[in-house]
Amino acid sequence: MQILEATIHRLKKAAHTSGQGSVTKQLRASELPIDATLIAVCTDLLALYNRTTDSSGMFGDNANVHVFPVRFGEYRQQSIPLAEFSEATVDLIAAQMEDAPFSNGGYVLFLRYEEPPNDFMLIAMLKLKPGAGIDEDSLGLLPTLNIDLDLLNEAARINITRLEAGEQPYLTFIKGARKSAQVTEYFRDALACLNYTNSAEQTKELIRAADDFVAQRQDLTTEEDRQHERLETRRRLFQCLNENKSEVTLATAAAAIYPAAPEEFITHSQSQTDGERAYRFNGRFKPDRKVTQALRRIRGTMGTVSVAFDVEDVRTGKVVYDPRTDSIIIRQPNQQLRREIQEHVDGTT
Repeated sequence: MQILEATIHRLKKAAHTSGQGSVTKQLRASELPIDATLIAVCTDLLALYNRTTDSSGMFGDNANVHVFPVRFGEYRQQSIPLAEFSEATVDLIAAQMEDAPFSNGGYVLFLRYEEPPNDFMLIAMLKLKPGAGIDEDSLGLLPTLNIDLDLLNEAARINITRLEAGEQPYLTFIKGARKSAQVTEYFRDALACLNYTNSAEQTKELIRAADDFVAQRQDLTTEEDRQHERLETRRRLFQCLNENKSEVTLATAAAAIYPAAPEEFITHSQSQTDGERAYRFNGRFKPDRKVTQALRRIRGTMGTVSVAFDVEDVRTGKVVYDPRTDSIIIRQPNQQLRREIQEHVDGTT
């Protein structure tokens, strides 16, 4: 990680208050120095963010309603500096916070950094917790306030490289469980965060993550073992997605993919490549029916010939591919199918 620039501002608000004037701002006059302290805090913050982020998406595109993408575009084009962009963003967050009675303010960190080939902007609401320090002269205990990274509930990260290339999703953010999502919704609304809803792509990404997870398992020592477990994992995953048609969560899918230790798949699914998630699916999403069926059914066409059969038919040997003749062999066809094929055989062709 290479930090390019960073700043921080404060929003003060008492819990259980709302309405105009319930939020006050304290703005930093200059950027944060890029020193060892900032690097250490941001390293820990990003590690936590990568474990916590559970949603991906894009910006809303109505410029009259979704102001943040407009300001961010001005910043990217260098029409405004980080200070002006961050202050405008804090105004947007404060306006939404005034209508959120359960929000209680915090410190808004703006972090621009690179993990080649990707360029990122992270915006996170940080909280403080009381602690204690030691006076070096008197050796007395002193009360302190420390950043509490365990309370990272409001954060979003824009992959600027993907955004400028027109690739989706380019935005990730923390949504959390339904109860906490309602409390922190103001933050996502301020930044115009919209969920990535392409269920087909997300379902494919979950399946790819499951296949990759099986492939890297050290307890599977032979190709035969890995292939057997891959098929068993896909069978369990199909059942899981079929039973959770309206919404599946990462925890539910992980329990089906690796029942012995679901947390190992969760860790695998959150792995990073170039600072970005290797697998782009949300912590909960609606599975795509057609992609889900592909876990169970094999379909294909060859000119005018269409074939469709269950994966189980391949496992049991009813359908076989013969590489010597480059042919698909269907064993034990029923009597009617045999008769109809034989009736249309033309020995002169």
